[in-house]
This record gives sequence, structure tokens and C-alpha cells, in this order.
Amino acid sequence: MKDKKLIFILSVIIIILIVVSSFMIYDNYQKEQIRIKQQTELDELYLDLDSVSNVLNDKILTISQLGGDIDSLLILKENIEIEKREFRNRAYAQINRLQGKVDGYRELLLAQDEEIEKLKKLNEQLFSENREQKVEINSLNVQIKNINRSNEELEEQIKIAGRLEIKDVQIKAVFTNGSIKINSFKNRSINKLIINFTVLENSLSKIEVLDIYLRIIKPSGQVLYDISKGSGSFTFDRREMFYSTKDEILIDRSEMTYNLEYIKSEELNKGEYQVILYTNNYEIGRGEFIIK
Repeated sequence: MKDKKLIFILSVIIIILIVVSSFMIYDNYQKEQIRIKQQTELDELYLDLDSVSNVLNDKILTISQLGGDIDSLLILKENIEIEKREFRNRAYAQINRLQGKVDGYRELLLAQDEEIEKLKKLNEQLFSENREQKVEINSLNVQIKNINRSNEELEEQIKIAGRLEIKDVQIKAVFTNGSIKINSFKNRSINKLIINFTVLENSLSKIEVLDIYLRIIKPSGQVLYDISKGSGSFTFDRREMFYSTKDEILIDRSEMTYNLEYIKSEELNKGEYQVILYTNNYEIGRGEFIIK
């Protein structure tokens, strides 16, 4: 009787152990299946996130080349990289939240595609406008050059038209006794020469004070020259020339008469003398006198 009871107890214990073992095996199997499923889902999400990151890199490069703003995309890229680094340590409960983020990233990428298309169209429009503007600018530059050339030519014409012109050039010899002779005289007792001339009226002339240079050319071709009497040199037609004397005159556009004096510094030989007047790098008139 005792043996039967013992056998029964052992049988019950064995059955319980079998049931418990079976439950534990099934429970472990279920947990493993859940773990495998979770890992698979996590792997898929990670791959999705990595794919989004790669596509985002392409978008950043494209938008940067098109001249668009990529600051916000760079921040997003950094956030995705952080998500990737921390992804494998997250619990299964975060899968849905991460899935939502991935979906949001995908929507953002679609929005960037639209932005890229807008930038491409804008760049094409700007390229077309720039090409048209370049044509217009080139045409305008040609017009400006032509206008500047015309202005320069006009200014040169006005400058030439505004030059002084003189008439009635007379050379007077003042003798030591105070007598005066004009244009032809003897050397004896000459004290000084007075060159008298009239500046013609010219409404295009500048109102200014001008230096007038007087050159008296001897029959030998040399210039009457004496530094002590006010002689010197000036530049004419990019070369240095000597003058016998110079003076300043006021030009006010009206007709006016002027006198220049030259104090005789040497004996004047017989012959014909040339008198030439210059100002502002051009000749304004000339005359002559004869020493008998």
C-alpha cells in the first residue's frame, strides 16, 4: 500500500516537472520569437534611417550646389546620425515612435525634392535673365563708350573753339628820348619793345588768367634771351622752348587790347625779326618787325 502511494506521488511530481518544463520551453520559445521579431523590426528601421541619411546627404549636396540654404538640413543630418548611434540600445517600446520619426524624415525629404525643383527653376530663370542682362549691359556699354567718345570729341572741339585769337599785332620801339616807332626802325637808342595786340571776343573761352609767352626770333633763328630781363623756358608740344619774356593777362571773353614789354638787353642786328605769342600749349598769333 505504501509502495503504491509512493509511486503515485512520484508520478504526480514527474507530471508536474514535465508540465513546468514544457511551459518553460514554450515560454522561452515565445520570448525568443518576440526578441527575433523585435530585432528584425529594429534592423529594418535602422536600415530605413540609414537610407534616409544617405538620401539627405545627396539633397544637401544638391541644394548647396544650387545656392540654397542647407543649415537646417545639416542640423537634421546630425540628429539622424545621433539616432543611428543610439538606435540599437533602444527598447521595443520605442519602435513605434522611431517609425513615426522615420516617416517624418521621409516627408521632409519629399519636401526637399520640391525645394530642389524650385531652386532649379529659379536658377534656370536667373541664368536666362543674366544672359539677357549681359546682352543689355554689353549693348549699354557700347552706347556709353560711344557717348563718352562723342563727349570727348565735343569737349575737344569746344576746347579748340575756345582758344584765344588775336589781331592787329604791332611792334613798337620806344627810344631813350621817348619817341615811338612801329614795325620798322633803326637799332640806335632803342630802350624797349612793346608788343601790342587785341584778343578777339570769344563766348566759348574760359574766364581765367593766362600766361602769355613772347618769343622774339632774331634773323639768325635764335631767341632773344636774357634771364635778368625775365626770359625763361616753357613746354610746348611736349618739348622745352625758350621765351624772351612772359606776362599774365585776364581773359573775360570780351575783346580787349594788351601790351607786352621787352627791355632790350643786347644790340639788335639788322634784319627781320619774328614775334610769336603762345599760351596753354598753342600759338595765338605772330607778327614781325624790321631793324634797318
